Amino acid sequence: MPRFQYEAITYTGATVNNTLDADTKADLIAQLRQMGYWPTKIVEEGELLETKAKRILNIGTRKVKSADVEFFTYQLAALINAHVALPRAIEVTLEQISNPELHRIISQVKYDVEHGATFNAALQQHPKIFSDLYVNMVKAGETGGVLGEVLERLAEFAEKQRQLKNQVISALFYPVILFGLMVTAIVVLMILVIPKFTAMFDEFGGELPIPTKILISISSGFATYWWVGLLCTSIIVTFLRQYLKTENGKILLDRIKLRIPLIGPVFSTFAIVRFTRTMATLLENGVRMLQALRVVKDTIGNKIYSNIIAEAEIEVEQGSTLSRELQKSKDFPSLVTHMIAVGEESGEPVTMLTKLSQYYDMEIRKNLERLTSSISPLVILIMGLLIGFIAVAMILPIFEAQQALGGG
Repeated sequence: MPRFQYEAITYTGATVNNTLDADTKADLIAQLRQMGYWPTKIVEEGELLETKAKRILNIGTRKVKSADVEFFTYQLAALINAHVALPRAIEVTLEQISNPELHRIISQVKYDVEHGATFNAALQQHPKIFSDLYVNMVKAGETGGVLGEVLERLAEFAEKQRQLKNQVISALFYPVILFGLMVTAIVVLMILVIPKFTAMFDEFGGELPIPTKILISISSGFATYWWVGLLCTSIIVTFLRQYLKTENGKILLDRIKLRIPLIGPVFSTFAIVRFTRTMATLLENGVRMLQALRVVKDTIGNKIYSNIIAEAEIEVEQGSTLSRELQKSKDFPSLVTHMIAVGEESGEPVTMLTKLSQYYDMEIRKNLERLTSSISPLVILIMGLLIGFIAVAMILPIFEAQQALGGG
C-alpha cells in the first residue's frame, strides 16, 4: 500500500504535516476528512523522491505555461456550460492538451475526481499550476452550482492578466535592446578600437589632451583588469540573488521598483490592477471578503502591497472596513480607497472594484506609452553622449598633431 506525505488544516486552523497509508489519493482525502482535516497538499513518497531526483539532475517534462492552463480552462468551461458531466468534460479536454506535463497533471485530477474528490481539492494538489485564486474560485463555483460560469470568468481573467503582462514586456523590450546595443558598442570600442589608436598616439609623442588620457586609462584598465570586474560582478550578483530570496530582500526590491522614475508608476499601477481585478472576480463568484484578501495578498505580485493587504486582513477580521485600512497606506491612491468606501457603503463593492480595474487598466496603457516615449530618447541621448565623448577623445590628438605640423 502506498504511503503519502500530506499537509492539512484542522477545524481550529492549525496545520498538520504527517504521513499515512492509503490505496489512492482519493482514499487518503476521505480518511483525512473523517479525521476532521482539510488536506492542502498530498504527495506520494515515491513521487516525492522522483521529483527531487529530477530537480537535482535538472531533467523533467516541459514547463506548463499560463497560456496552456488558460486554453484548458476555456475548453472545460465550454463543456461544463454545455451540461457535460465534469469527469467526461475533463476526459475530452485531455485529448486537446499537447503539453505532456499538463496532460499528466490533468490525468491525475481526472482520477481524483472520479474517485470521490471535489474538483477544487484535486486541483489543490498542484499549486504550481493552479494558484490559490484558481482553486478558491473553482470551490465557490462548485458550491454555488455555477462551475461553468466561474471557469469562463477564470479564463477571461487569465487572458487579461496575460495581455497586461505582455504589454509591459513589449513596452520595456525596445529600451532594453537599445541599452544592450549601447553597452556592446562601448565594450567593442574599449577592447578593439581604442588600443589601436593608443599605439598610434605613442608614435606621435607629446602631451595628450585630458579627455584622451582619461579614455586611454579607462581602456587600459578595462583590458588589464577585466577579470577583476567579472569576478566582482559574479560575487555581487550571487550575493544579491541570495539576499533577494529573503523576505527583507523581496521587500527592498519591490520598494525600489516603485521608486524608480518613469518605471515606478508602471509597477504600482500593475499591482493595483491585479488587486482590484482579482478582488472583484473573487467577490463576484461568492468568495468571502477575508478569504479573498488571503488569496489576493499572495497573487498581487508585489511585497509592499501584499503586506498592506495582510495588515488590512487582520483589521477587517476585527471589524474594520477595507477602505479604512487601505487609507492608512500612502501606496494606495485616494481614488482607490474612496471608490472602495463607496462600494462598501452602497453594498456594491464588486461594481466599484470592477470600475477601478477598468480605469487603472487604461492608466497602465498610458503609463507604458509615457515610458516608451521617454526612455527610448533618453537611452539614445546617453549613447550619443558616450560615443561622442569617445570620438572627440580620439580625434583631438590627431587634430592637435595636424595643427603642430601646419604651424611648423
